[in-house]
Amino acid sequence: MASQTLDIFCGLCGAFLVGYQKKGSGQLIRLYLDRVTHPDSIARLKSVAKKSDLPPLACTACNNRVGLAMSREGGRWAYRMIKGSFKRKRGN
Repeated sequence: MASQTLDIFCGLCGAFLVGYQKKGSGQLIRLYLDRVTHPDSIARLKSVAKKSDLPPLACTACNNRVGLAMSREGGRWAYRMIKGSFKRKRGN
């Protein structure tokens, strides 16, 4: 399964949100915190204890909500991405 680096941007204002290492092809439905490459402020959230401690993923420039907190199998934290609220580009 191929992996690719993606840069995620706000769909409203275009501000950079997060760098992400995605496995496989297709849509970005879930953003797993253990695959976030930068910024560190978001990557550090993978160590939260409970779902209520994980804030929604939102643009720091315009407060556009981009993702909602969720937990996957094995206690793996992720954001369920809101379709149409973000843009992605292949990173370097």
